Amino acid sequence: MRKSLLILLLIINSSNLSLSQEGLQLGVDVSPCWVLNTHRQKSSGIRSAESGYGFNAGLALKYWFSEKVAVNSGLTFEYNAFDNRFNNQLISSRRFGSLHLPVMVNYAMSGNWYLLFGGGINYNVINQSWSGYGVDISSQINAFQPYGGIGVSTLMERDKGLFEFGVTSRYHFLELWKSDAVLFDVSNFTSRILSFDLILRFYLFQKV
Repeated sequence: MRKSLLILLLIINSSNLSLSQEGLQLGVDVSPCWVLNTHRQKSSGIRSAESGYGFNAGLALKYWFSEKVAVNSGLTFEYNAFDNRFNNQLISSRRFGSLHLPVMVNYAMSGNWYLLFGGGINYNVINQSWSGYGVDISSQINAFQPYGGIGVSTLMERDKGLFEFGVTSRYHFLELWKSDAVLFDVSNFTSRILSFDLILRFYLFQKV
């Protein structure tokens, strides 16, 4: 297993880019994510988390300032769900859909590997609690969710474009629930989102 992983990394790292990396590249982003709704009890400091899943899908932009520095942005739809199951049956779920605008700096480290750092914002447009039927909970959710992020990615040249593969983590700075929410005990607990993204993006060679 270790040998196979090492061979894969060597193949990825040896994919020399023949691109003149300047200007704007357009592409698509279809990236799954694992999400944690983190909680901290205010009195004791004890931490816990709900595990969820989701994805990003939409437009990806990459602007190259030089061969070493670029900025990723774009506009995607992000979907997250936190399911509660009993005996493999879905009992209830909280589901969120947002418009996602990232601004992440790419800085060349070694070969085709890049350090990613920056931030972005999610604007929640779908906020639903489900337990057999859906209930809109938008009035109890903080719609604007700015975050900071960090990760790594690699670039691989393909016949018709450039494929980006990597991982990032994003931590949202604001509480998910409003201070007057009734569906969550905001007086005793905090609630913030931490996500881990598997980057899967494809950019066209043409630059604007």
